[in-house]
Amino acid sequence: MKEAAPPRVLRHTLAARLGHGAAAFSVALLLLTGYALAEALSPRVTGWLGGHAVVSGVHDAWGLGFAVAAVALLAVRWRASCRWLGRLCRVRRQDFIWLRDFLHDFSGVREPRAWHAGRLDPLQRWVLALVLVMLSVVTVSGICLYLAPSEWRWVFVVAVRAHIYANEVLLAALAVHVLAGLGILPTHRGIWRSMFGDGTVPLATAQRLWPAWTAEQSGVPRGEGADRQRGQT
Repeated sequence: MKEAAPPRVLRHTLAARLGHGAAAFSVALLLLTGYALAEALSPRVTGWLGGHAVVSGVHDAWGLGFAVAAVALLAVRWRASCRWLGRLCRVRRQDFIWLRDFLHDFSGVREPRAWHAGRLDPLQRWVLALVLVMLSVVTVSGICLYLAPSEWRWVFVVAVRAHIYANEVLLAALAVHVLAGLGILPTHRGIWRSMFGDGTVPLATAQRLWPAWTAEQSGVPRGEGADRQRGQT
C-alpha cells in the first residue's frame, strides 16, 4: 500500500511565483552580462553571448527596463509597498531570540522551538532587505554610469565603485537566498516547490519556519511556541 504523502500548505500564489521568476531571470541576466562586461568571464563565454557589443546593449537595455518596471510597480502599489518595506526593515528584540533558538534547531532533529509572528522569518527578512538595498544601489549607480556626462568624472568613479561593491554584496546575499530556497538545509526541506513548483511547502517545514503564519493558514495549533511568544511580549 502506497504511503500517504506528507501534508503540505500553500505558500505562494501563481502570480507571486511568476513575479519571482521574472525578477530572478532579470537579475541573473544582468549579473551574467555584467560579469562579461567586466571581463570576469572567459572570452569564449562572452562570445557565446553574442560578443561584447551585444552584451553591453543587453545589459544597458535590460537594466533600464528593470529599473523602470520596479519604479512603476512601486508607484502603482505605493501604500502596500511602503507597509511591506516597513515590516521588512523593522527589527525587534524577539528577532534575535528567534535567531538564537533557530540556530539550536538547525540540525532539524529536535522539536522546533524558534517562534516568530511574521509571514517571513527574521533571517529571511534581513537577507531580503539586504538584497533590495544592494539592488537599489546597483540600479542607481548603473543609471548614473549610463546617463552621467563624460565631464563628470567624479560621478563616474563613485558610481563604478558603488556598482562593483554593491554587486559583490548582492551576490553573497543571493547565494544565501538560493541556498535556503533550494531546500538543501535540513530546516528548509521541500521548500523549493514554494517558488519553482506548485507553490506549496511541507507542513512540518512551514511550522518550523513560519509558525504563526502556518497556524493562521491551516489551523495548526501554535503549541509551545505560542506560549513562549506570549510570555515574551
